[in-house]
Amino acid sequence: MREPIEQKKNPEQVELDGVSEGIEALPKRVDRYGKARKSALDIAKYMEGLPGQQGKEVAQRVTACGDYLLFRHFFTVDKVKLHAAQFCKAHLLCPLCAIRRGAKALAAYLARWEAIQIERPNLRPYLVTLTVKDGPDLAERFAHLHKAQRELWKRKHRIYASALDGVDGAVWSYEIKRGKGSGQWHPHLHMIALCEVPPDQGELSREWHEITGDSFIVDVRPISQEDPVSGFIEVFKYAVKFSDQEPADTVHAWMTLRGKRLLASSGCFRGVDVPDDLADDASDVAGLPFMDMLYRYSKAGGYSLMQVTPGTASERPFKAHSKAKAPTTPSYLAADLVAALRTRQTLDRGYGGSPPCQPSPGQRAP
Repeated sequence: MREPIEQKKNPEQVELDGVSEGIEALPKRVDRYGKARKSALDIAKYMEGLPGQQGKEVAQRVTACGDYLLFRHFFTVDKVKLHAAQFCKAHLLCPLCAIRRGAKALAAYLARWEAIQIERPNLRPYLVTLTVKDGPDLAERFAHLHKAQRELWKRKHRIYASALDGVDGAVWSYEIKRGKGSGQWHPHLHMIALCEVPPDQGELSREWHEITGDSFIVDVRPISQEDPVSGFIEVFKYAVKFSDQEPADTVHAWMTLRGKRLLASSGCFRGVDVPDDLADDASDVAGLPFMDMLYRYSKAGGYSLMQVTPGTASERPFKAHSKAKAPTTPSYLAADLVAALRTRQTLDRGYGGSPPCQPSPGQRAP
């Protein structure tokens, strides 16, 4: 068994929903979403040139996804929440929706893990990775991996011993990308396995080769008890490697895998509810005063802050007007936004009914 996983700083692939960062972290988050939207637009543009109406309809949804972002800054506790956005929810095509979907799943399963720790303190999490041989046919390779995984899991319930016999709960996901050396499709599986004694990597390798006939490559390593996020991230990141492949490969993966279940669980991880709403969970700041910050996207400059307005928790949900135009010059500088909000907080921990920010020189307020 290998060494424990080190924390991976990969904000483009996953973030933790419900763990709010303050106003100073917002510019980086907006930049991350801007890069994701740019990638989504490239994918949508490629799809528009494909024959058939279905691809064009999905491309329109992806194109509109993330056109605006409405963040709420709960300034008395310095927490920023993504309150509303236009999501296409095509997570195999859209990096922005993939980020948000991964955040929701990560938060849900971490919450279940915390409950499991209380009920069964002897269980420990381990990250198990299973691979199959690379191949040119994605549909065939994915079907092969899926069938092998099912057979491995079934062996737990049969008479003869399996390397996974000690696993009392698991959640796993499939990841699709091109192999670095082969250039062919390289589907693999990441699993969080809960057990008192870790699976023996040697035995698991032999069993996996017996099942697949073409792969003995497996990996088993412990997940840190102090920092479980570092291991859980591997399961809830992108199913498709957007940053490592061309739009043509992304679209091919979507056409091959759409409708298939790419995240599954068993045992004490079974039944975890992952919210469908991709906005941030704001239950921890309910009733607190806030400021709304509206960003809109332009191809020329990414996301720009267009409007900052005060609000109360009793207000109706915000709806952006699709005809609103993005400013032609950059909106407030990140430093200006942070300074303005912090200055207002220092004054009276409230906004007194007027926006804390004014447009930068040469910029019109919408």
